[in-house]
Amino acid sequence: MSIKNKRMELGRPKYWTDELKKNAIDIVLHKISEESKSLRSILDSKRDKKILPSRRVFNEWLSEDANLSTQYAHACELRAENIFDDILDIADDTSRDKRVTDAGEVADNEVIQRSRLRVDARKWYLSKLSPKKYGDKLDVTTDGEKINSQPPIFGNNPLDGQ
Repeated sequence: MSIKNKRMELGRPKYWTDELKKNAIDIVLHKISEESKSLRSILDSKRDKKILPSRRVFNEWLSEDANLSTQYAHACELRAENIFDDILDIADDTSRDKRVTDAGEVADNEVIQRSRLRVDARKWYLSKLSPKKYGDKLDVTTDGEKINSQPPIFGNNPLDGQ
């Protein structure tokens, strides 16, 4: 084997085989849906380039494969549900809210504020990930349709002239 051929074998694959691509997709979808990771954090520059593609390549795969796009969207929905569950866990955890001092048991305001910040950050993130489901605006009357701002025009009322 020549040195040139050896160099070509090193590093990430130039062309993703079906097996490598499937494995990479499985890893990415698992990390999104089970570990609540973002695509950016999974495919950052520190990734194992032999196993995972760049974000550009993964986005190309998404644009070329409708089935993969559906799977990716479903994984993102699962991630949002996991983050919602995390919010509830953080809010319900009171185990460190109090500390014991010489004066007795007192509220640990730093821990409480940190929990509030963690909840608020996740709520904001969810409102951006899935605004229809977790956003602040609720549209309960128009089903997303534009509201006609023109006042209704009524016909001539025969009683108006009297």
